[in-house]
Amino acid sequence: MKETLEAVRSLPVRLLRRLRAQFGSAAVRGALGWAGILALDFLFAGSAVGGRAMPFAVCLVAAAGAPLRSLAALLGALLGYPYFWGFQGALEFGAAAVLVFAALCIVGDSGLGGAGWFLPAVTAAMSGLVGLLFLVQARFAAGAVVWYLVRLAAAAWGARVLERAVARRSRGAWMAGLWCLISGCAAVEIAADATLGQVLAVAVAAAAAPGAEGLLVCVLAGLAVDMATVPLVSLTALLCAAGLAVRWLPLRLRAAQIVAFLTVVVAGVLFTAGAMPELVPAAALGSCLAALVPASWFLGDEEAAAAATGRRLELAAAVLEEIGRRLEGEPPETASDAAVVFDRASDRVCGRCVLWSQCWQQRSTETYHALCAVARPMLERGAVAREDFPHGFADKCCRMDTLVSAINRELDNLTCRRQCERRLAESRRVLRRQYGFLGDYLRQAAREAPPPESPRFRPELGVAMAGKEGHSLSGDRGACFRTPEGLYCLLLCDGMGTGPEAAAESAEAIRTVAGLIRAGVEPGAALETLNGAYILRGDGGFSTVDLLAVSLATGQGTLYKWGAAPSYRKTAAGVEKIGTAAPPPGLGVGEDHRAAEYRLSLCDGEMLVLLSDGAGGEEAGRQVAAWEDGNPKGLAAALVAEAPAGGEDDRTALALCLRPCSVHG
Repeated sequence: MKETLEAVRSLPVRLLRRLRAQFGSAAVRGALGWAGILALDFLFAGSAVGGRAMPFAVCLVAAAGAPLRSLAALLGALLGYPYFWGFQGALEFGAAAVLVFAALCIVGDSGLGGAGWFLPAVTAAMSGLVGLLFLVQARFAAGAVVWYLVRLAAAAWGARVLERAVARRSRGAWMAGLWCLISGCAAVEIAADATLGQVLAVAVAAAAAPGAEGLLVCVLAGLAVDMATVPLVSLTALLCAAGLAVRWLPLRLRAAQIVAFLTVVVAGVLFTAGAMPELVPAAALGSCLAALVPASWFLGDEEAAAAATGRRLELAAAVLEEIGRRLEGEPPETASDAAVVFDRASDRVCGRCVLWSQCWQQRSTETYHALCAVARPMLERGAVAREDFPHGFADKCCRMDTLVSAINRELDNLTCRRQCERRLAESRRVLRRQYGFLGDYLRQAAREAPPPESPRFRPELGVAMAGKEGHSLSGDRGACFRTPEGLYCLLLCDGMGTGPEAAAESAEAIRTVAGLIRAGVEPGAALETLNGAYILRGDGGFSTVDLLAVSLATGQGTLYKWGAAPSYRKTAAGVEKIGTAAPPPGLGVGEDHRAAEYRLSLCDGEMLVLLSDGAGGEEAGRQVAAWEDGNPKGLAAALVAEAPAGGEDDRTALALCLRPCSVHG
């Protein structure tokens, strides 16, 4: 569905590209541009305020730029004003447009055209000069003077903003030009008394409503129609209500947003007892048109940059996932191990033997059965001896001892090759999973994250540590932190062995896992990344992992255990033992080599205890069960103190419970 909508929305862009390719010459492109300017100024001639014509088509003559473009705009104005306002109503603005064009032709090369004040001044001066004649004819009536001043201000303002809109210098100017276009189209009836301006207003507002400037666009689009026609029902109010509904409703799919927008507009028309029924078909046509309008047209600078970044991240995620899929290919089929060994050894020894034709041609069946008899014991033992061959074959072979030595060398080579192939296959699986994790991470980063829920709990943590035989340096490391998504994470790593090497190993595991989770990677994917790093590093260094990720809004969480000592959850009903002894990360890839996941709840005052190997054991479980004090700090200290002081491993205990937040907390 999403791909279909994207294809439909990209249809105008693809059509424009096809037209550009079809009409590639500069002359044709120039002609199309002039025709577009002429049509645009024709529609601008219909713009009005309070049912009175406005000089925005004259302003576009000044702002069009090149002389030929200005001439095309002049023709559009001369055609548009009589069409919308009749011959008498078009005299003032047609004359002003001709004078503006003549002034531009006269002083266009004088250097004044580059000044920011020039176009507004020329447009206002020519419009004021022509309008003054009509003001004299009206005997300076109060109403005529007011509209004269309004048109002068509109001429200066319109020339300035349309110049910036044509040059694409300002987003506000572009929106002002869109307002002028909608206002002009408000006078064009299409069907069932609906106007093109109403259709465009709904289309623009529906397309822009989800953005940060959506309400502003709704106001401008609605006012462009309302100010031009003074309708019975305010289109501005309907569009603003629909825009607010789209922003309030939790709708992420653009099609659903447009449908909701249309529903609110139609409901508003029905609420007004159908005073303007033509708004219903106009809203329907506008909503269909909005589905074809790219949402990026109405995004602010920050939103547009975020959308562009999101698209780049989506593309990068797709590329990474494609690379991962290519690594999923099945390894090529190979001959059996025995056949490979015998072929290589015979090529080396028998190829230069005088009896080669007898053994491998005349008595090939006997040779084949002799080698088959040797294959199984050879592969089971990892070596072959002369006694393994049938006596008849061994007695006839004049290079038996050399053949046995060659077969044993090929066996050793085969073992090395198979180890390399297994290592390569494992590395491919690691890389495939890592590419998948990166793709998921980039795709998640491209989407707008929902705001986190307000926390209802605060963590209370107890920590106690002691090194082997009372040493101050422990190989265990722990960390606790909060994520922007509202998760509280508790991490305990036990490096292999004791002393500085174990401490460095566990600290590196802490940095890797905690850094990835803080960056937004899912906890399970972060642990898989650590596992892949251990495998690819291949130096035999490992660290067990206990990772708790619990929501401070709900108290629900997940405990990930990989090679760590059992944990305990103390509840009002008793003590629950979590986890069993298992290999640490770094020993393999696949479903059999993953962290164990345990769903749990800490929202009712439960206490979770994480222990390293030195502090674990049945005695620790009995001590957790007997602990009556609800203080996690005291329990952690007691667990480490009760562990044997002369133990062979470092001792660490972490005890966590969630307390309800206070009203002011």
